[in-house]
Amino acid sequence: MKTFKYLFGAALIGLSLTACSDDNDDYGMLDGIGVVTRSISLEEGTSVRAEKLTRITVDYNNIIAVNAQAPVTLNGTPVTVSVNPDDRKQLFIDVELTPYTDYTLEIPAGAVYRSDDPTVECEAVTLSFDTNTGINKSVMAQNLINTKATAEARNVYSRLLNLYGAKQLSGAMGEVGWSTAYSDFIAEQGGAYPAVVGFDYLHMPYSGPNSWINYMDISVVKGVWEAGSIPAFTWHWNVPVSRPYEATLWSGEQVMPADWSGFIQINDDAAKEALANVTAGTVITVKTKDVNAGAQGSVKNGSTWAGLTSALEYFDITGDYTVTVTADMVDAIKTDGIIISGHDYTATEVSIASAGGSDVSFNAQADQFDADNVLIPGTWENSVAEADVAKVAASLKLLQDAGIPVLWRPFHEANGDFVWGAWFWWGKKGPQTVKKLWSWLYDKLTNEYGLNNLIWVWTADYSAEGQLADMSRLQDAYPGNDKVDIIGADIYADSPFMTRTDIFDMLHNLSGGTKMVALTECGNLLDVEQAFEDGALWAYFMCWYETPDGKPAFVNYNNASVWQSVLSNPLVLNQGEWK
Repeated sequence: MKTFKYLFGAALIGLSLTACSDDNDDYGMLDGIGVVTRSISLEEGTSVRAEKLTRITVDYNNIIAVNAQAPVTLNGTPVTVSVNPDDRKQLFIDVELTPYTDYTLEIPAGAVYRSDDPTVECEAVTLSFDTNTGINKSVMAQNLINTKATAEARNVYSRLLNLYGAKQLSGAMGEVGWSTAYSDFIAEQGGAYPAVVGFDYLHMPYSGPNSWINYMDISVVKGVWEAGSIPAFTWHWNVPVSRPYEATLWSGEQVMPADWSGFIQINDDAAKEALANVTAGTVITVKTKDVNAGAQGSVKNGSTWAGLTSALEYFDITGDYTVTVTADMVDAIKTDGIIISGHDYTATEVSIASAGGSDVSFNAQADQFDADNVLIPGTWENSVAEADVAKVAASLKLLQDAGIPVLWRPFHEANGDFVWGAWFWWGKKGPQTVKKLWSWLYDKLTNEYGLNNLIWVWTADYSAEGQLADMSRLQDAYPGNDKVDIIGADIYADSPFMTRTDIFDMLHNLSGGTKMVALTECGNLLDVEQAFEDGALWAYFMCWYETPDGKPAFVNYNNASVWQSVLSNPLVLNQGEWK
């Protein structure tokens, strides 16, 4: 028999303990002692899951009996009661509850009396509670927040909603290196391929067509989608740890005639002072006007007129142009300066800007990047953020064009621990700034870049000094039901098959039960069976990756048998099975 045990002090139901004799177990010496309710296993006003509460217990300070002529009722209907035969001081009230219902339990005066003296009756007890908790699909959001969402995004959301509470989608990171190395490993070890595969724009600052990772090559994500898995994207957003160096080297108007006779020589002392800040990655920008057909630009050594590289001797231009300094150019530029030339255009400005080289981070404590300034046009933080969003948007647009929806999870774990602080730069200025950033990014990606393939997933924080935070903290940090499609939590449990229904309940209640709740990151896998029994089955889980020495392995979390157990569980759906 399942019970839902909460201590309920007699003061909460207006009863006095003045006649109570809690330590009196001598049943032959009860004269002069009344029957007093000591506690009840349910608090006044509690919300409980209907399937979890089948018996309410009431403790008394004397041995008791029940009067069948004064029935105990639940919402006016008599219920079955009995006395605990072991101590004879406890009343059992058996109940069958319906989800999302308000209840009033009434034990009338005289329904319980002292068994050795029927003239001594207990006072009336009234208790109100409800079963307004757990998943209730009738109140859940039926559509995505973006009214222009693509058919593919709408279909994924609809399928998740249809399965919610009955089935859980499996998931694992592909790997942050724009690959499926880890999810492939899980499939090999666990016996089935996960239904959700995670990707991350972590390496965006180092990416490009000629770099080791190219986010414009969507073939790896396309392969996952076409095989029957849903891509889930995180963005560990790296930004410069210090303010970029910017300087104007020259401004004016210099015509570059068709005969190549025009040039700008930048190698005086003032220019060299600015050029002393050049590093690999510094960008030289030449602003132009009156650009003719067939125009070309050129960047040369400022003293010898030799080409810095063969590619910079001359190159086609159609307007403003930029040159990114490589490591083998740095010494020559610092020593000799630069010469800007070419033909068939007019130069109006030459400047340099350094993005801090490769010194970037997403760590809240290690950088000078001000999250508030991202929202202020003209700041260097805004310029960096705008450029980064443009890059991410270009990659996401390719996915949209290919008909691929994305579980999109930016600004995750934004508040860290509500007391100990944030661990990502986007959270270090507090929850109000995060909410503004969330709205800003939603507006840019949806309205400016026209991305309608995104299902917006908010990863909520839930701890304060390592303990469950007060609900008011979560509510203060939440962007709002009109800005979020799915709410998630990142949980790294101590061992496999734990259950964190407490966290599920917090996130469920955060939206008033209107949003699906997902396990957006986990280390050890949680107990699927218990979650189902608790009415707290996460929509999907996405296990983080482990790749010591660059190769997938089980180190801190799970093992092959754990994965096999979960992926073969009838409550879990894998690749292709969710459609």
